[in-house]
Amino acid sequence: MKKNINVAVILFICFFVSACVTVPQEKTVNKNQLAISSVRDIPISYPQGSLFSLAPKYVKETSLKPEQTQAVYKLYANAIIADLKKHGYKNTEDASNSVFHVGFGIALASDLSDNVINDKFGVTPGLPSNDELKKGSFLIYIEDALTGKKVWRGAVQGFAHEEMSETDREYRTATVVNRVMKQFYATN
Repeated sequence: MKKNINVAVILFICFFVSACVTVPQEKTVNKNQLAISSVRDIPISYPQGSLFSLAPKYVKETSLKPEQTQAVYKLYANAIIADLKKHGYKNTEDASNSVFHVGFGIALASDLSDNVINDKFGVTPGLPSNDELKKGSFLIYIEDALTGKKVWRGAVQGFAHEEMSETDREYRTATVVNRVMKQFYATN
């Protein structure tokens, strides 16, 4: 009798499990989606008024034309400077006088894969790729000028907005920089 009940229970479970149907859901793609991640490497803080310098880093081979690369880097450099100034820091062109350096780089996923970012930079936000959109990454770090050690690293991934006006592009760039830098200010 006990064996019959066990068989009946097993059959019921099998029928119940086989009746469960998983319907794949279509991924909704949000072109404005951002994935942001950061890590604090060492507990060094910088008071307001500290001098910083920019240290842009470029991908060796890129699918963008040189003038496109320069335009994107200029947008991000301006946004970084404005954001740090807004938080009380001062920019200097003379890297030997700065207290910290701000390194940054921008690349499309076709030029710099998530695996390479993870291996070389150690922080990957993990935004899933999309065949219809171009994924890009913005990497930024704070390096202590005295020790040469990285204090903080941040990474943002999103999708390229090639059709934006210059004004909208500036606004989006400032938003991206502000959102990742909030994580630096929170730990500084």
